Amino acid sequence: MAKSKNVLIVAGILVVLLLMITIFPVKQPIMNNDEVKKFSSLDELKAFLKESQSSGYFRENSILKTTALAAPEAAGSGSGSADYSQTNIQVKGVDEADIVKNDDKYIYIVSQDKISIIDAYPAENSKILANLNVNGTVNEIFINNNKLIVFGQENYRYSGPMPIYSGPMGPMPLETGANARIALDIIPQIYYPQKSFIKIYDITDKENPELDENIIFDGDYYDSRMIDNYVYAIANQPVVYREDDVILPMITKNSIESPVRVNDIYYFDILDYNYRLTTIMAINLDDNNMKKESFLTGYTQTIFVSENNIYLTSQKYVPYQDYQKRLFEETYAELVDEDTASKLKDALEDNDYNKFQETLENYYNKLNSGEKEQFDEDLAEKTSKAEAKIQKETQKTIIHKISINENNIEYKSRGEVPGNVLNQFSMDEYQDSFRIATTTSWQDSLNHVYILDNNLKITGKLEDLAHGERIYSARFINDKAYMVTFRQIDPLFVIDLSNTENPKVLGYLKIPGVSDYLHPYDENHVIGIGRDASEEGRIQGMKLSLFDVSDVENPKEISKYMIGERGTNSEALNDHKAFLFDKEKELLVIPVTLYEKTDEYEEFRFDGAYVFSLNLDEGFKLKGKITHLSDEDLAKVSGERYYYPDYNKIVRRSLYIDNALYTISNKFLKINDLSNLNEINTIKLPFKEDNYAILY
Repeated sequence: MAKSKNVLIVAGILVVLLLMITIFPVKQPIMNNDEVKKFSSLDELKAFLKESQSSGYFRENSILKTTALAAPEAAGSGSGSADYSQTNIQVKGVDEADIVKNDDKYIYIVSQDKISIIDAYPAENSKILANLNVNGTVNEIFINNNKLIVFGQENYRYSGPMPIYSGPMGPMPLETGANARIALDIIPQIYYPQKSFIKIYDITDKENPELDENIIFDGDYYDSRMIDNYVYAIANQPVVYREDDVILPMITKNSIESPVRVNDIYYFDILDYNYRLTTIMAINLDDNNMKKESFLTGYTQTIFVSENNIYLTSQKYVPYQDYQKRLFEETYAELVDEDTASKLKDALEDNDYNKFQETLENYYNKLNSGEKEQFDEDLAEKTSKAEAKIQKETQKTIIHKISINENNIEYKSRGEVPGNVLNQFSMDEYQDSFRIATTTSWQDSLNHVYILDNNLKITGKLEDLAHGERIYSARFINDKAYMVTFRQIDPLFVIDLSNTENPKVLGYLKIPGVSDYLHPYDENHVIGIGRDASEEGRIQGMKLSLFDVSDVENPKEISKYMIGERGTNSEALNDHKAFLFDKEKELLVIPVTLYEKTDEYEEFRFDGAYVFSLNLDEGFKLKGKITHLSDEDLAKVSGERYYYPDYNKIVRRSLYIDNALYTISNKFLKINDLSNLNEINTIKLPFKEDNYAILY
């Protein structure tokens, strides 16, 4: 039995090594230069792309998307309330676009291809003033004084002639289905780029918005920020290289077309086989003047934006030749005799699996039982240490730092850190430092925090936290970081970043469950929202936590609130804009889709906004629930098994103006009194039933 176990351990490690040999390419990248450059000609761009295509050995690509509590203060209408909420954002002074925006009097709601402008104050007189049709799919919006900025995709319909290919019986139309493969092998593929837009409306007259500016660009709208009167939009645009021809994306501003110019494209001498242009557009809302810069990178993965800089990240994958050699040298080569090591090395270089296995088995079978046991222990320990090093060198996040100052966009520096970044809250800029939390994973996960200087060079690091777990949430607040990792138990780490050369863990708390989002309550307390879990790590219902971190070495969970059973969900778990919190009002509102256990199954039972009071003395207290489901929906939910109501009645956002709480779904805006939650008004939004949207 012991012999079988030993053979399995060795075989398992052998499989990992050989998989690395066969899966990952062995040729080294030709170029590796950190200096940012610009192309001087189209031929130079073609040569660069051709070199990248022919090598295919280096990949920089996506892996598929502070203490501020409110958006920048919007100018009021002069007749609204002085007390109103705004979008929950990460960095003070840096607004984030969303599907719902408001000021002191008006609410703007994205509803499919329309934007509803609602006179929302006073609440009892609320009404729709206009339903603006933007002729496309709307992603999200900004409001800036009397400007409405809209981001989205155009509704594209090809109206040209039907493509023709020459088949066995003569010219034939391009087929679909199985025949399409034949056709596409015969004729060149036709390139139809996705087109996105930025539309700027003058909403001085709320009932009659006027289109001021229409910017259309090839590619996908990725993200945006607004600082004062400047909007910064980020687009991922394709670079099509085919048959020695390069198609650069087009940008159209008020019907005037202009392609991205080749000598305006920044790049690095780094090979890739999935290039994108990341274009940053800076728009001055005073006169709609636009400036832009384009960067040839991998697909943008996650961004962080401060008041002065945009940080673009993408994932970098590198070849494993040197690393597989190192893995061998730091494991087997140190454990076997010199002759066996030489034979194993030859087998690796020849990619000969059978020879490697046979040589290793011959050596292993000559050992006595005690030697085999010691070999297994040493091999497991050495492999674990070597793999941890390899992960940090083969899984890296590339960071591009680009300064922004009004409409000036300037590339500053490039850096990289081991691991993958979770989301924007895993990054932060503080004083002259950039901080980032990452996870590396191959056989087992490890988690890290890195501090980089103004030039994106690593000055301090805290590595190898929570072995076997991964980051579920992180939040940087001044000179502290709060990080939650999870596999079975939720450790909340409190990390000191005051010494930029030597970050260190001050304390941690282990409790069941996991927090997917962390939000500052005050300088000594943090709110966590996530899921409860069993001791075995099985996810249960939702869980709200209030952590006391005043004693940094001994953080405590001083209040918690459980919601539902397995299946219970909230958009606030993965989108912070669905989270409404106001410390002074002691108000916390989150959308919840509730599942409860009936017999032996978890079934849908409710959807709506959960409204809490929250303070340090009493913790979480549920004030009540607001739903957009009808009485008929609720009757069916309670009376019928496996009944699911219209998902477009699921509450997605909430806000307040004065003493009224507004909740928004795809179909309705509902208004309730904030003090007692009595209904004040309900407005039906212009939702089209034939365009059904599933939210979860």
